[in-house]
This record gives sequence, C-alpha cells and structure tokens, in this order.
Amino acid sequence: MLKNQMKDHIKDELKRAKEAGQVTSEKVYETVRAAVADAVAESKGNIEELRPIVKDAVSAAIEGLKDVGVDVKDKVEGAVVGAIAGARSRGDEAVEASTELLGLTKQTVKEAVKHAIESGKDVKETVVQITSHATERALKEGRFTADRVKKIADKVMSGAVEAAEEAGKEVKDVALGAFKGAHEGIASAVESVEDKTKAFVHEDLAETKEDLEAIEDLFIETVRKVARRSGEVTKDVLNDLADQTKKTSSVLKEKAIHAAEATAKRLKETSKDAAKATAKAASKTAHVMAKETKELGKRSVDVARGAITGMWKGAKHALKKDKRE
Repeated sequence: MLKNQMKDHIKDELKRAKEAGQVTSEKVYETVRAAVADAVAESKGNIEELRPIVKDAVSAAIEGLKDVGVDVKDKVEGAVVGAIAGARSRGDEAVEASTELLGLTKQTVKEAVKHAIESGKDVKETVVQITSHATERALKEGRFTADRVKKIADKVMSGAVEAAEEAGKEVKDVALGAFKGAHEGIASAVESVEDKTKAFVHEDLAETKEDLEAIEDLFIETVRKVARRSGEVTKDVLNDLADQTKKTSSVLKEKAIHAAEATAKRLKETSKDAAKATAKAASKTAHVMAKETKELGKRSVDVARGAITGMWKGAKHALKKDKRE
C-alpha cells in the first residue's frame, strides 16, 4: 500500500465508521494498525522506511477524525498505539529491536502532539491521553523492569516536549500533560504486574519486587533527565513537578507499594514451594536409598548364605574323597 493510498484508506474507513456510528478508540486503533501493517508488508522493513509510515498513519487518523467531526482528544490514543502495533506486525529484527521500537513510539507521540498543538483545543488533556496510552501499551508489551520504565518514559515525554518546543507554543501545557500522562501510564501498567508475576521464577520475582519499590524514584530521575535536555520553560515545569512528586504520595507510589507487597507474597510462596519440593525430593531420595539399602542387605545375606552353602558342600565333598582314599 503506497503512502497516499494508506492515508486515504484510513480516512475512508473512519468516514464509514462515523456513518455507522462506530467511531470508537478500538475502531481507530484497528483501522490504523491494519493500514500500517499492510504498508510495512510491502516495504523492505528497515527503520528508515517505517518512521514515515507510522508518522503519516497518525496524521491521517487525526485528520480523518477532524473531517468527520469527532473529538480527537478522546480517540487519538487509538491512532498512536495502532501505528506502533502495525509496525510490529512485520516481525523483522529492525522492528523488534527495542531501541527501534522506542524510536517509533517517540515518533508517533511527537506527531500526535504536534497535531494537538495545531488544533489548539484541549491541548494539555489531549497530550495526557496520548502519553498515557503510549506509555501503558509499551510497558505492557514486555516484562515490567526498571530499565524499560526509564527508557519508555524518556521517549514518550521527549517526543511530546520536542513537538511543543519545535512548534514554539503550548510548551507549558504540553510539559504538564506529558508528565501526567507518562505518570498515569506507568501506574496503569503497574496494576497488571501482579497477574504477570504468576508465571515468574523466584529470581524474576525478586528483581520485579525491587523495581516496583524504586519505581517512583526512577520516574523522577527520568523526568529530570528529560528536563536537562529541554528548553527553559519545559525544564522549569518538569523539575517543579518532580519536586512536588518527591514530597507527596502519588497514585503511582501507592499502586507500586501494593504491587510490591503482592510480589513479595508471591516470592514467599515460591520460597515455600521450593522448600517443600526440596524436602519432598530429599524424602523420596531417602526412601529410595533405604529401599536400595534394604535390598542390598538382603542380597548380601543371600550371597553370604550361598557362600556358606557352597563352602559346606565343598567340605562334604572333600571328606568323602578322603574316606575313599
């Protein structure tokens, strides 16, 4: 599917969805995902080709929503995560590499925020929607680790604030929205950690527990890192937000504590299970050894009895021989 064909296809699908009264976030997601998947299937798969595809797909979706009079703020997250999902559908190393996926995530967030700024309507709220869903979806696609949280939050917030700084307007609102959205996205992803840890081995549980306990500090560290690379307005906003978060209790911190406690409980259970398994194995081994020892003892008696019987028979034979001589 060529670039213009993809964009037209997305707009046409959204128009049909509007006529049928079915313009939902899920519909936007599936429309963009399918269009991007078709486009990347015809490409060579290198990252240079993928970037403009996801960028154009997000733009087409936002333009299509505007054309049919749908509030972009409420549906834009479907376009962002749909574009990333479509790019991943190819399955090439270029797409699956974590660094490249993060780059595509940043690209789609940046493009979506750029359109939000141009519209000038509900900019902060729209940025929250974009960054929250992008962060949550990216985190849920893999194992929850401190390193992934830092990298994803960095790319998502950077994409948003860069769009504002390049546009030269709405910088403060975008910075506020990017912080809040990334924060909410991580908090939502934390809620799903408990279910995922059910399949974890002891070492993975221990590492996840440590990551959860440190998650708020890691997020603040990432915020300050993005701030250092940004302009003065963004820098001031992000550092102020980081300071406030450090002093107060947040939803993320509360959810992380709850998830860490649940993980600790699971960790304790796996330790007990491991101890029981070890004890059971030891008991089974002892039983087998006892049985083998008993069997060995029985065999020894039989051997000794056989030896004695053999000796007796031999002695009788010798006595008979002496008498004959």
